[in-house]
Amino acid sequence: MPERTHPTQQDEGLRHATQPSEACRTLLLAIAQYLSVARPGDAMVDESRIYLARSYAQRWYGQDTATGAARTRDVLDHAPAPRTGQTRGEYALILRAIAEGR
Repeated sequence: MPERTHPTQQDEGLRHATQPSEACRTLLLAIAQYLSVARPGDAMVDESRIYLARSYAQRWYGQDTATGAARTRDVLDHAPAPRTGQTRGEYALILRAIAEGR
């Protein structure tokens, strides 16, 4: 059985197709840090992924701004939807790997 924190072949191919910008990497790492300390054993759900992307982008780049919206889209484009049964801590590891180019 493959490790749940390892990307599938399809995920890996998509990741190599587009690398995140520096701003996106910073946001991904900030979200990963939060997930690793805030209930890391709880299940990660897609609603949380969307909320955190929007929340962090707006906090750093302005609420209701074009830049905040663009950063939100950028994070969502690079942060894969969580898999069923995946914990927040496991998801944080995936975000770190994406941000670090692994």
